[in-house]
Amino acid sequence: MRLTPDYVSKAPSHLNPLKERELELRGLQIPVIENLASHQGSYDTLNLTDNSITVLGNIPHSPRLTAIHAAQNQISTISPSLPPNIPNLVTLVLTNNAISSLSTLLPLESLTSLRHLVLRGNPVTEHEHYKEFVVWKVAKGNLHVLDYSRIKDSLREQSKKLLLDSSTGLPNSLAHQLSIPTTSSVSSSAFSSNINKNASIAKGGKGRLMTPDEKRRVVEALTRAKTSEEVRKLERMLADGIVPEGGVEESIKEGVNGS
Repeated sequence: MRLTPDYVSKAPSHLNPLKERELELRGLQIPVIENLASHQGSYDTLNLTDNSITVLGNIPHSPRLTAIHAAQNQISTISPSLPPNIPNLVTLVLTNNAISSLSTLLPLESLTSLRHLVLRGNPVTEHEHYKEFVVWKVAKGNLHVLDYSRIKDSLREQSKKLLLDSSTGLPNSLAHQLSIPTTSSVSSSAFSSNINKNASIAKGGKGRLMTPDEKRRVVEALTRAKTSEEVRKLERMLADGIVPEGGVEESIKEGVNGS
């Protein structure tokens, strides 16, 4: 469904266990964040859990907002224009989404009030330098808790040694390399958008929603795709009602044989 101004203005809100005013927009299969200004920023927590959102962005200026819960979506992109609108955000929960590139997290550098970040269930957590990059870059190094674990001083020092030049204190070549958008991150954004359009597709028949396990397999196949052609073939498989079972090559082979 779409978030119309009328729906947003009448959307339920309540005091959560932390005594914060929470705007409840979970489980609505929302594809795009929009029209939140209709609620006039009268909430501390924004709950977007269990929807079909692919881009975290388009949130109006909300200085009161301190927490965003957007787990179990299809988010693969974070808008660079988001941080100035949520300057006081402290908690961001993005569990079980489709973020696959460290460079996708760069906009979070400007969220200097951010202290708690959860990225469990995203392909990016499998990156060799995931923890070091996030600790060094997000919130300008002021993050306190990552994936429900408190960040230790030893990890902060390890991050600096890995990503900063020892003589100048500036980002080294590895830091620059990790900050460059990769082909997979661009493909991830486009592919996740396609997943959203084909959310009712599953192997054995079109017309039912993909299960969480099927969504996970789609994301895994995407992260293993090495070329844009492989991404396009996976998109065609989805359009034909085929959900990847294994790796990219195996999935594409099955898709071709089954068509």
